[in-house]
Amino acid sequence: MGKELGSLALDPRTGNLVIPAGESKFALGVGLWDDTVDTYQRFVQRELSAAEKRGTVSTRGSRPADETVLPVKVQIVLRPDNTYNPNAISVAAPPEHAGTDIERHLGYMYDRNLVSLGGPLRGLVSVSDHPVCCHAFIELTAPFEEQLEDEADELGSDSLRVQDTNGTVYWAAPPRLMLPWWEDLQAVVVAYSRQRRPDRILPFVGHWAPWNPGAREELVRRTEEKSFAITLRADGNSLAACYEDIRLAELMPSSRDFFDHTMQRVRELGGTATAHAEEHQGALKVFVESHAPLISPDNSTMR
Repeated sequence: MGKELGSLALDPRTGNLVIPAGESKFALGVGLWDDTVDTYQRFVQRELSAAEKRGTVSTRGSRPADETVLPVKVQIVLRPDNTYNPNAISVAAPPEHAGTDIERHLGYMYDRNLVSLGGPLRGLVSVSDHPVCCHAFIELTAPFEEQLEDEADELGSDSLRVQDTNGTVYWAAPPRLMLPWWEDLQAVVVAYSRQRRPDRILPFVGHWAPWNPGAREELVRRTEEKSFAITLRADGNSLAACYEDIRLAELMPSSRDFFDHTMQRVRELGGTATAHAEEHQGALKVFVESHAPLISPDNSTMR
């Protein structure tokens, strides 16, 4: 669990909704591609110049080769246009920089980090009327070390070089996102969503459950899909995840998964509601999305 967080904050200067910062030791990497390094270099150069004026650039160590740390904010952008993964999430320079969010695109979050963070981030972007940004930092290192030269060559470009007002040239590492621990992020976004959109079922990952005996094997015989539609059925105080007539798992209350609100909304919908699920690390993982209102279809078509 990460440190105690504040709430989401609206930046009065930019109008961006800013996610509270998580701990830097848990910061997440971003994947840069050859076609984004020029945009990234311009972003870092502008941010470095502005940070020097504000005095917010810090140094790790006392030798010239030690890292300079540049704090920045980046925008969280949903990318349904991504043909590889329509649930992809990219980061972009914030809207106060010129261009559309696609033109300001810097790189993608890694899919492995979307397993737990993707749901709350997608939900937050969908319910917010403001661009959603998060804290990040960029490590700047004097580029005369052989290792840094090799890393720059791997990206096929020298455009990751920036220069401060003293004329010192640095190599800019990819940004690292200071997002909260997933449980903390869910809690912060849930509180915001309940205030902003109380009519919607909550959008977050957060329901994991062990398979019922024989359920996984029977499911495999009926579908090869990795992600599949399911039915949530409220029965007394229990909530079952079902695929057709297969009772896959029983969702159980937990202090961290907002089971109470999901159960409440399923009951409000007549005791059944649609959701999506997938297998994750030997268990069933249920997604409940907020940007598509849950509808209870006729039982004959329910999955």
